[in-house]
Amino acid sequence: MPERSSGVDAIVLAGGRGSRMPGTDKVLATVDGRTLLARVVTAAAFCDRVVIVGPRPDHLDVPTGLDLVHTRESPHFGGPVRALRAGLAATEENSDPSDDDVVLTVSADLPFVHENALRTLVDALRSRPVEAVFATDRTGRVQYLVGAWRRGALRRGIEGALTGVDDDRERGPSVRAALPQATATIALDDVDDVDTPEELAAARAVAERVPDVRRARHLVRAHLGPRPPVAGRLADHPGGTLADPVVAARPFPTFDTSAMDGWAVVGAPPWVVDDAVVVTAGVRAPVTVGDGRAVRIATGAPVPLQASVIRDEYVTRTGRHLHRRSDAPVRDDARRIGEDWTAGAVIAPAGSPISPAVVSAALSAGVESALLRTAPRVHVVVSGDELTDAAEPPPGSIRDTVGPVLPQYLRWCGLDPVDVRRCGDTDADFDDALRDGDGDVVVIVGATGAGAADPLAGAVARAAARPVVRGMACRPGGSTSISVMPTGRVVVGLPGNPYAAVATACVLLPDVARALTGGPAPHRPTGVPAAPIPSSDVTRVLPAAMTADGRWRVAESVRTAHLAALVDHEALAVLNPGREPTDPVEIVLLPPR
Repeated sequence: MPERSSGVDAIVLAGGRGSRMPGTDKVLATVDGRTLLARVVTAAAFCDRVVIVGPRPDHLDVPTGLDLVHTRESPHFGGPVRALRAGLAATEENSDPSDDDVVLTVSADLPFVHENALRTLVDALRSRPVEAVFATDRTGRVQYLVGAWRRGALRRGIEGALTGVDDDRERGPSVRAALPQATATIALDDVDDVDTPEELAAARAVAERVPDVRRARHLVRAHLGPRPPVAGRLADHPGGTLADPVVAARPFPTFDTSAMDGWAVVGAPPWVVDDAVVVTAGVRAPVTVGDGRAVRIATGAPVPLQASVIRDEYVTRTGRHLHRRSDAPVRDDARRIGEDWTAGAVIAPAGSPISPAVVSAALSAGVESALLRTAPRVHVVVSGDELTDAAEPPPGSIRDTVGPVLPQYLRWCGLDPVDVRRCGDTDADFDDALRDGDGDVVVIVGATGAGAADPLAGAVARAAARPVVRGMACRPGGSTSISVMPTGRVVVGLPGNPYAAVATACVLLPDVARALTGGPAPHRPTGVPAAPIPSSDVTRVLPAAMTADGRWRVAESVRTAHLAALVDHEALAVLNPGREPTDPVEIVLLPPR
């Protein structure tokens, strides 16, 4: 079961006629072996209660432990507003929910919807002063049956839309008739619905196609949910992500402080200088400055009561008198209490990576600990009976040159490698590798192909792991796999050759780290190639180096059995198919040292 989101219920609308798919119970059609209804219910399994409005299926492949309720609208096939009325009543049975609770409404004909998309809707509603948020699909069309409502707004909308409507009339009003005034939309990739046999066939084709790098990244973010949060000191968890916003415990500055070396003055110029008083940082006793007087003040020092600060370069001194220069602006060079933020202000939103800047800003705001998701712990397993650590490998053996360096690349991806182990090419060894340790992720290098010495696929199948990525249309990296075991542990299979393993890890695993910590998708910078690069029918990942004019020199090819090609290259270029030879390319920076 995924981590529950308290105060959120879901209504799954599964009772339509599917008139454009005659002879088919649309929501029970399958894509990649699972019914559309099961996919939608599974995506909503993080909710407190999930209500299906529609006929009860004979079997539904959904997570165990789910509070699942079935109901029907009255009359049957009476339209979406009546279905929402029935679903809302079912969510409130034996409970007394708040009007501010969230109710997700999801149609049951979405072949690719996933938990992260629905959580995004909930988060968008909670962070905006609106009563409902709806998804827009890839074409920009608003999906009014894929939304997050405040419960009170949904109740009022249903009542208003059905006022004066004869309940004996078979088809009721559309959802638009129930919309509140304050709504918002958010673009989501995976909310395209299926209404026709052609659309169903297209969805099945997408599910069966080997994904390119962009699709593989999307699958990772769609199907790997964030791990439960823990409380911890921010400074102890680099690479983690905030589970809750960092909210300032105190204002900043906490007292009126001088922004410059200069003078604390009271009244109008000229001021009489009191040379006996100097206000410095760290002074605890209050300093009083009389009207028409000036005293020296240092940067960071507390500003005396009723005084303002004027910097040194804006004044001239004649004897004991201080004058404002005629060309100086009239302004106060003090930082006042709460000028940067007040107590209760959000310093960093939930989902922010715990960077040094976040740690420092939180300390400035009086926050040392927070609810966070730590960087995923990773066990690295390097497979192959032929591998050795010997400086002079015996006949038939090769030196392991990826195990000693892969952890550094994984840290760069936002992961926390805790150990590196060796694995033989037997089923028993691979079964143990998937089970051993307490890490969140197992990264297995090698054995990802379909050869006689490639037992990873069998071990994943025996573990009943759910596939997320089954190969990529990419060179190198075509045999890459990502699966999720029933325990929630993620199994990543990387190609065995050193360059292929490192390149695939740097291209794909930042998305694994962000998905498991609840962070945003990684930023993908692009660069202009220094020379035209021919297109290809699959994604290629090649070494890249920046030229003196800021463009990128990309290698024409690479040998994958070693990392020598990266010695004088600081990045990887990801070359997607269909691009023009001079188009910008994605740049994946490598660890600087």
